Amino acid sequence: MQVSVETKEGLEREMIVEFPTSDIDGEVKTRLQSLTKTVKINGFRPGKIPVAVVKKRYGTQVEAEVLNEKLQQSYFEAISQEKINPAGQPKIDLIDEDSKEQIRYKATFEVYPEIELGSLADKSFEKAKVSISDADIDTTIENIRKQNQTFTDVERAAESDDQVVVDFVGTIDGEAFNGNEGKQVEVVLGQGQMIEGFEEGLKGVKAGDELTLNLKFPDDYHYNDVAGKDVQFEVKVSAVKEASLPELNDEFYTKFGIAEGGEAAFREEVKKNMQLELDKAISGKLKNQVMEIILEVNDISVPNALVQEEAVNMAKQMQQQYQMQGSDEADLPTHLFEEQAIKRVSLGLILAEIVKSNEIKATADRVRQKIEELAGSYENPQEVVNYYMSNKEKLAEIESFVLEEMVVDWACEQAKIEEKELSFTEFMNPEKDKEDAA
Repeated sequence: MQVSVETKEGLEREMIVEFPTSDIDGEVKTRLQSLTKTVKINGFRPGKIPVAVVKKRYGTQVEAEVLNEKLQQSYFEAISQEKINPAGQPKIDLIDEDSKEQIRYKATFEVYPEIELGSLADKSFEKAKVSISDADIDTTIENIRKQNQTFTDVERAAESDDQVVVDFVGTIDGEAFNGNEGKQVEVVLGQGQMIEGFEEGLKGVKAGDELTLNLKFPDDYHYNDVAGKDVQFEVKVSAVKEASLPELNDEFYTKFGIAEGGEAAFREEVKKNMQLELDKAISGKLKNQVMEIILEVNDISVPNALVQEEAVNMAKQMQQQYQMQGSDEADLPTHLFEEQAIKRVSLGLILAEIVKSNEIKATADRVRQKIEELAGSYENPQEVVNYYMSNKEKLAEIESFVLEEMVVDWACEQAKIEEKELSFTEFMNPEKDKEDAA
């Protein structure tokens, strides 16, 4: 087998492979001989069909099958021989198809980039230093109460924080659209459940009122068919309800697994959960910084085949999300996801090189520890641990996650860490903190 490789633009390679037709002749004869014992042809007894007859009937098909297999086999032998690492599937074209002496073909494909890792020595990462105050715990408990509030009918006009129960029908230019109707929809005024203007328009209404709301869908609305369009809602109000917050007592604490210890135990449990969320958020923000800087110092070319594959996957995932939300959105064009796909593929290749070059390994103990951390928030943690440990696919996901954490640890050792003191609200809800300041 003769092989020659030519470097084209960027990561593209063109490989010419040549081998004698005799390499496939023997296999074709063997298969035709085998078929004489199994095929059925009128006029011949089973197992007594001449090879010439079988060849006339099935020769072209068998030759094509053997040739295809030989092309695949020789391709993998050739890239192994030339020590090539292809990315994606090759495009194979036969050359000199009429030649009876040689099989010659051209394989066009891309290769993975060779990555020389950039230094992080002059880079710095900001890590938040946050403490949880009693006031933060008070605010969180108040939010928990609001999440568990009940509503009772009132005869007065609707105010902020009231629940208004409505039926509505929306039209755009007089025409209905997907999801345009709602029956007995419970809208809490001030929570931003509906598009801008809807909740504001319900302030002051009473049970039995009917009104028209002329609004506009946001330009970035998740259903593309209505995004940015003017919409008219005909609304009927069936009830206005006032919120009542649950009292902080033993009955309330029991709902959250606090059987004894009263308010002090409840506050401690709330603080523990707040700390878990805080630690997760701090790690997540640091990880995002690390990944952005890693991309910045490692500007690489990426195989288009991998980018297109990732873009297709991203489009399918978005399509599934739309379908789960009840949208009949048409297939999304993959070019909408190409920019993000390039970023994902680049980061994946760079991280793989960091893991390889620095011999970073996700140890069994660290993987087990991460699974136990995840399981801790479930009612039966051991069942969750057993599920992950017995599921190869899920276990691989955790191993990948742990490797990313270890890359973050590695990056923090290479760069500088600058701590920034923030309040709990400043870090966890910066937008709200800005609103309160204003």
